This record gives sequence, C-alpha cells and structure tokens, in this order.
Amino acid sequence: MSFMASLAIIPAVLGGLLLLGFQTYMLFTGKSFSDLNFDIGKLWQTPEKIDVPLRSVNSDVFINPLFKEKESNFSLFDQLREKTVSLPSPKKQASIPASQEAKKVEEKVKKEFFEVEALDQVKIYSVTRGKQFAKYVTRLDKEYLINPNITPKQGKWYIGASFSPTLNYRTFSYDHTLVKGVAVDGNRRYTFGLTENQRDVSDKSITSYSFGFDIGRQLTPKITFYSGLHYARYGEQILVKAVNHSNPNYELSSFHGEKPKYEVFDEENALLNLPFRNKYSFIELPVGVSIEIAQFNKSIIRAELGVAFQRLTAVNALIYDFDTDYYYWMNEEASMFRAYGIGSQLGLSISQFVGERTEVFANPQFKFNLNSTFERPYPVSQNQYTTGLRLGVKQHIL
Repeated sequence: MSFMASLAIIPAVLGGLLLLGFQTYMLFTGKSFSDLNFDIGKLWQTPEKIDVPLRSVNSDVFINPLFKEKESNFSLFDQLREKTVSLPSPKKQASIPASQEAKKVEEKVKKEFFEVEALDQVKIYSVTRGKQFAKYVTRLDKEYLINPNITPKQGKWYIGASFSPTLNYRTFSYDHTLVKGVAVDGNRRYTFGLTENQRDVSDKSITSYSFGFDIGRQLTPKITFYSGLHYARYGEQILVKAVNHSNPNYELSSFHGEKPKYEVFDEENALLNLPFRNKYSFIELPVGVSIEIAQFNKSIIRAELGVAFQRLTAVNALIYDFDTDYYYWMNEEASMFRAYGIGSQLGLSISQFVGERTEVFANPQFKFNLNSTFERPYPVSQNQYTTGLRLGVKQHIL
C-alpha cells in the first residue's frame, strides 16, 4: 500500500513543479502554452545574410558592418567617397575647400556612428515597463490558479478525502500474574524471560500512513459534526536474533500452534540482531466534532476532537512468548489479537478555500487506541498511538 500511495503523490509533486516553471516562463516572456511554436524548422532558421562591404575614407576610418541596417545608412560614405575622388591635385588651391568639406563629412559620420549621442537613441526597457510584462499581467488576470475574488460558501454538508503520513509507537506493560516463573519482591520482579525495560530500550517507532473519505454536517455556524471511513496502520519496530535450531529447547517449543521464528536479541553482540516491523491494520469509522476557533478572509482554524470505532483487518507481527523465551510469527487469525476497539483522536485543522465551495486543509493529529492490541490471557498490555499530518480536501454541498 505504501508503494501505491507513493505513485499517487509523485505525479502531483511533479505537476506542481512543472506548473511553477511554466509560470516563471510566462513572467519573462508574456507567452502562454498556446503561443508556443512547435515547428521544428524554427530551430534551424536564421536571418538572410547581408553582405556589407567595408568602405574606407582614409587609413583611420573604417565602417563596422554591425551598424548597417539598411543600405541607405552609407549615403554619407558615398558622399565622402565622391568628394575625395574629385579632389584636384594637392598643388592646386582648389583642393583646400574640398579637403575641409571632406573633414566635415568625416566628423559628421563619426558623430552619428561612434559618439555617445548616437548611443543615447537606444531605449532599454526594464521587465516591469516592457510590453511582455504587460501582456503577462493581462493574461494572469484571466488565467489565475486561485480566483482572488472568490466568496467562500460553506454548505450544510461536505464530502472529502484525506491522506496522512504518521509516526507510530506503543505503550508497553505486562501482567506478571499471567507469566509463569515470575518472582515478586517488593517493587522488583524477577523472570528468566524478556523484561519491560529490555523492550522499552530495544523497541523503536516506525513510519506509516492512513487515508480515507470524510463527510460532515454543520450543526451551528461554528460547530460541525464529522465522520467518514478510513484505513489506518499502526505498529512498532522490535529487535530479534535468528533462532538457533540446534538448541534442544527449539524442538520442544511452540506457541498457538507455531514454531519459533526468532530469539530474544543479544545485548552483548549487536551484529547478531535484526530489526522487524510489527504492523497492525484497521478499518476505522471516526465520529467527532469540529469547533471553529478563528476565521479569516478565506481561511479557518478549527479544533477537532473525536473517537474512532476500529476493526482489525491485518496483522504482520512477531509475538514474544514468556514461557518458551522465543518469538513467533502471528497474523490476524490468532485469537490473541483484539478484533474490535476504540481509538481517540485530537487535532487542529487549518483550512484554505481555493474555490467558492472547495476547501483544502492540513490537520496535525494525535491518535491513541484506548484498547490493548492483545486479548487476555496474553500477559502483554500494549496500546498503539500515532502522530501525523492529515492533508485533504473538502467539497461543500447544499
């Protein structure tokens, strides 16, 4: 189930990242998806080459082809060339006015193409003043993800769905009156088997999940009754060691018709120890009330308190037997597991309207099973509990 949950979440995350990248593209280009040109020929198309001849006035003046936009830009050079070619012999007095006129033309060319005044004509626009940005703003007003002008409408009823990653653990104790070979001396108990302290030191919490469908009915403007149908997994990690088949006790040991699978962990040599995750799955029917604490423009903060009626559906666990000092693998069919129970729920919900009747929420939540995982006469009393962040959506109706 955890693999299927991952398949549902990963596409949503990738879709969000692609949407963020596309919004960034629209910001700087002002274009939407419909404006993209997928013609592969565009990848290789280049402007037509324009041959720009270099024309010289004298050895100090050359014209850079980058300044050419039209052939008419070189009219001044054509005039300069004509004046220069028509100059008479340097020995004649008439060449002086022609030379002065050529210098004037040359200065005019330099001023137009090389001095700062010509560069001042280039206009540079910032992103906020450009046409592309204005186009983007106009498109954004029409293509927003969340309408900023929505008016939330809470219906008398709502339906929804939620998913919650959780951190799971348990309480642990056992009744020494149900364990053979236990001696009690004041506040101390003596036994050859596994102790409470050893379990508390070796056991660890595990991650898991829950998901399901929700339904609610508004009783007053600030109080809502809720229920639903959820699938939830609980559990803990235990530490064990591979069983020694050559031990004479192995052949003589059994528990609920099963042979030993593992031994108690080794406190002196940690390399021999193996972690194993005990998992318990339940179908839950939550019933509770949601109380509004604060309301903002489009957001609501609520406190949630309720209980959940539980039905055990699956077990994958190693169970310790105090009489034989071995671990045995058990499933939900074993009579030692409690089939029905009640769990408590406490949380704080923070929601945001993304449509007139559509609401998304995040719900930090604590759940504690009021009944032990095991039935008597098994001596262990173990209550499962979880902390998690429930994420979901509600659709208001009626």
